[in-house]
Amino acid sequence: MPHIPHLEALIDPIANDLTSGAAEIALRAITVFQTVLTESRNLPPAEIKENMQAAAKAIVNAQPAMAPLFHLGNQVLLAIDKANSAEEIQEASDRALSEFDARLCKSADMIADHVYKLIPPGELVFAYSFSTTVVSSLLHARSKGKFFRAVCTESRPSMEGRKLATMLADGGLEVLHTFDSAMGLILPSCRVAFMGADSVGQPGIVNKVGSWILSLACRELNIPLYVLCGTEKFVLGEQVFEFERHERAGGEVWVDSPKGVRVLNRQFELIPFSQVAGVVTEFGILGQADIDKHIGTMEVHDALKLETSAF
Repeated sequence: MPHIPHLEALIDPIANDLTSGAAEIALRAITVFQTVLTESRNLPPAEIKENMQAAAKAIVNAQPAMAPLFHLGNQVLLAIDKANSAEEIQEASDRALSEFDARLCKSADMIADHVYKLIPPGELVFAYSFSTTVVSSLLHARSKGKFFRAVCTESRPSMEGRKLATMLADGGLEVLHTFDSAMGLILPSCRVAFMGADSVGQPGIVNKVGSWILSLACRELNIPLYVLCGTEKFVLGEQVFEFERHERAGGEVWVDSPKGVRVLNRQFELIPFSQVAGVVTEFGILGQADIDKHIGTMEVHDALKLETSAF
């Protein structure tokens, strides 16, 4: 059986992070794999692989809605699968982790270039929840001299919208911030809307709860809503529904709620492709057919395959 000292302590900061974007948390997960390798370095190769598989599963289970965590673990496990020695496992893992890190950075830069063309100068731009890709894209446009103002809401119950507003303001953008139920007051004044994604697959996009309402409002108001995410957010088959396993304690929403009241605290939901203008990736703006084609090329390590999946 795999044994990793302090694995729960390593995973807890990832499981309890309610304000960071999926890509941001994936970068933190790289450190977990590096730590597990260090603590397993004196074990036989087979046991090192078992420990890495256990770490990958634990990371995915910590935030099942966040596809980059799945892809990070999958890339590492596929890389070390044919390694025969501890040294080969270390080298293969280091290479996979470095490549994933570089992929995230390159993807964000390329998406920012595409987003620049979508922002109308001098207008209000709506951004929802928190996404490092959304933040970097908007700040990139501002740094290139495009003037616009950002609008966002709190994104309850975790309030990551405040983190979004703070980072945009620190980057030189003028930001208008309000509470979620006031979205209808300010959205009609916006020309375009952006949100991130935690995972993308059949039949749509998984993102922070509130995104579905935003998509309906944007469609009603004829405001294009773009999803900004790299292809590291794309997942196969039933994997996209893993977000349904993510339910937080009700006390995060209402401390000391009265007897007879059950507080629902599910923080992710599914938005159909038909309700967004497109998914902006490192390869440009993709529609559902493009996404399906890309997903069809994915390889998944046996340790991370869902028991109910067909792949």
